[in-house]
Amino acid sequence: MKGLKTLAAAILGIALLASAAPASAEAAAYRHYVACGVSQNAKSSHLCQKKGKKGAFFRSNRADVFYTVCVRFPTKRNRCAPRQEAARGTLYVNKITTNIPGKHRVTWFVKGKRAGLFVFRVSAGKK
Repeated sequence: MKGLKTLAAAILGIALLASAAPASAEAAAYRHYVACGVSQNAKSSHLCQKKGKKGAFFRSNRADVFYTVCVRFPTKRNRCAPRQEAARGTLYVNKITTNIPGKHRVTWFVKGKRAGLFVFRVSAGKK
C-alpha cells in the first residue's frame, strides 16, 4: 500500500511539472519591464520618482513581432502607443511621460493577446 501511495504521488508530481512547462516556455518568449530611466542599462523597478524618466522595455526572444504597449494611469485613463515592430533579440524602449503619483499598469500585446503586464508606482516624493 505504501508503494502505491509513493507511485501515485510521483505520477501527480510529474503531471504538475508537465502542465507547468508550457506556461514557463511561453513566458520566455518575451522580456518586458519598466525602469526608472530610458537607457539600455536601466534596471527593472516597481517604484520611480515623480520627476525622473520612466521607460517601458520590450524584447522578443524568439521571432520578429509587432507589439503594442499601453499604460493605465492612476486616473483610470489608458494610453496606447501605435503598433511597433520588434526584431528578435533587440531591446526596445517606450518613454512613459507621467508625473502622476500612484499605481500605473503597463501592458504589452502581441497579435492581440496580452504578452506581458508590469505594475509600477510613481512616488509623490520630491526626489
